[in-house]
Amino acid sequence: MDRVSLERGEPSQRGTLANLVQLYIHDFNDFLPPERKIGVGDDGRFTDVLQLDRYWAEADRSVWFIRAGGALAGFALLNRHSHCERPVDFNMGEFFVARPFRRDGIGARAAIDLIEMHKGRWEIAVGERNLPAKAFWPRVVAAANASDLETLAGDGVKWTGPIMRFVVR
Repeated sequence: MDRVSLERGEPSQRGTLANLVQLYIHDFNDFLPPERKIGVGDDGRFTDVLQLDRYWAEADRSVWFIRAGGALAGFALLNRHSHCERPVDFNMGEFFVARPFRRDGIGARAAIDLIEMHKGRWEIAVGERNLPAKAFWPRVVAAANASDLETLAGDGVKWTGPIMRFVVR
């Protein structure tokens, strides 16, 4: 595994994030039911369903770039959104590792480091159809310095899939 590092995103990197999000949405469409697939606009790009401007403007959101061996490998978006209407300090809003960097432990190392950097109550919600993420996140949370883990079921309306809540001290 190449050395993994995290770098806090800066507004000057808006274009970099927007480009990576195009790859993310392309891959994420595999886990959406047909009626929820995200389409490509006339400009050849996916719509900004993540509302990326909010990550640069709102204090309770942050952008993190993942690097492996110095190369840009992915991103993580943190916010304070709860999928179960309970207090939360950090929510893993989105997490993406580009295909050339998958299956080498890079994503797990980045996720563990990011979680351990942020002390407080966490929530990670995983879409029911996202089988790779359903396998990935429990392993990450188990390896992180986390306690008080509880896994809830989404309500099927606001969220469909498991919701992991835990504390990092």
